[in-house]
Amino acid sequence: MVSRYRRILMIIPLLVFLVELTGQSNERPLDKPNVLFIAVDDLRPEIYSFGAKHMYTPNLDRLSKMGMRFERAYCQQAVCAPSRNSLMTGLRPDALGIYDLRTFFRKKVADVVTLPQHFKNNGYRVEGIGKIYHTGHGNSDDSLSWSTPKLSLNAMRKGLVEITKGDTTGLESDFPSLNGKKLPWYKSDQPEENMTDGLILQYAVERISSLKDSSFFLAVGFIKPHLPFVTPRKYWDLYNPDEIKIPKRVIPHGMPDLALHNFGELRKYHGIPATGTLNDSITRNLIHGYYAAVSMIDAQVGKLLDALEENGLSENTIVVLWGDHGWKLGEYGGWCKHTNFEEDTRAPLLVAVPWLNNKDEKTESLAEFVDIYPTICDLAGLDKPTHLEGQSLLPILNNARAQVKKVAISQYPRGPSLGYDNKNEIMGYSIRSPNYRFTRWQKYENPDEVVAIELYDYSDLKLATENLADKKKYHKKVEEMSKILDEELAKYQIHSKNIQSDKH
Repeated sequence: MVSRYRRILMIIPLLVFLVELTGQSNERPLDKPNVLFIAVDDLRPEIYSFGAKHMYTPNLDRLSKMGMRFERAYCQQAVCAPSRNSLMTGLRPDALGIYDLRTFFRKKVADVVTLPQHFKNNGYRVEGIGKIYHTGHGNSDDSLSWSTPKLSLNAMRKGLVEITKGDTTGLESDFPSLNGKKLPWYKSDQPEENMTDGLILQYAVERISSLKDSSFFLAVGFIKPHLPFVTPRKYWDLYNPDEIKIPKRVIPHGMPDLALHNFGELRKYHGIPATGTLNDSITRNLIHGYYAAVSMIDAQVGKLLDALEENGLSENTIVVLWGDHGWKLGEYGGWCKHTNFEEDTRAPLLVAVPWLNNKDEKTESLAEFVDIYPTICDLAGLDKPTHLEGQSLLPILNNARAQVKKVAISQYPRGPSLGYDNKNEIMGYSIRSPNYRFTRWQKYENPDEVVAIELYDYSDLKLATENLADKKKYHKKVEEMSKILDEELAKYQIHSKNIQSDKH
């Protein structure tokens, strides 16, 4: 009896130790965890797990359950190249000095160490597939970011031609045309394996299998739901067009004209009028096509997660998924991105870390895409480069109520040239607080010359309805938000000057 009692006493410390050990699961257990880094073009946060119950996104929802979804994450400029440049370098557009699609970021900051390059420098095998950087409009990919030359989309398409023995119908179904203009939407009878995103997925799955015995950082960039909305018919069939709600085509009262744009990206497609709003039929088809494209990408994400499981990598791989910016689907009668609107600047951010106790959690804490770089460094146990302008989101990943910043900042230029060589152009700086969006339009070369101000209250509404900046009731709020913006810009402009001086 005594000996049994003594044995129990001896076991108790071991049990306590095991309990303490299991309670430490928020600590990184591996020296070099893998990173699967997924970019999705033009993805707005209209996903089932984000509250959009009309969407069919079971695999994005599956990824959401694996970690934390950031419901208030914002890009730094709502267009492909500047958003991706900022995220990948950890620098805001002003520090880069780039606001257009054409300028390769190394022409401005030649020696900056990008996120994947930092992992490469720390012993990782780093590869990229699909659209990670914006490579159109004369822009190019960054060879310094990768351990091996990144396979271009054109090379992938050539590979598909070889696979299909010269039959390019699959490729053409990505971009069907009529009378010399691409169709904005199309129900394809081609299998998704014969489409660009299906091909990206096939390459990515193969690379996951090949890299499973190394420490890897694998970036996979999907093209859809970017225009044109071309997907296999089965994804269209997931949605009943009669149930699609058409947004009101009402511009918020008091919104300045320069806050809007003519959505020229969409107007070049067949059947889209050169001016004015779109009718109900076109609007419904576009929304339907966008939903179908999201569901097709959702299926590809599921296959990536399957590949991790099949190769025994789920427990040692950080998965980060982000949309490069939002997208208007007819709100205010507008489309595409290219504005400082909530719909353009807000995009999904999903972060799944196997050892963190935050499964299926959401956070409404503000986050910026410039924060992704330092966050992944912290998760992987890497020192952070000193040039980074974002803040690590690790405190939020450990506690969904934690706050790392007062506001999220986005910006968008207006003027004759996107290259920003003209001195009369205007920059719109927009800050998002928990309840408000404040935008100040000012001369780029003379910031003291304010052109217009916007203030929208999002505490009770999902869509902006009225610019409150001129309302007497909101004058103090305008002053408060303007002061916050000044403080933030002053902080980052000092950093920008240091970056620019380092180039010389």
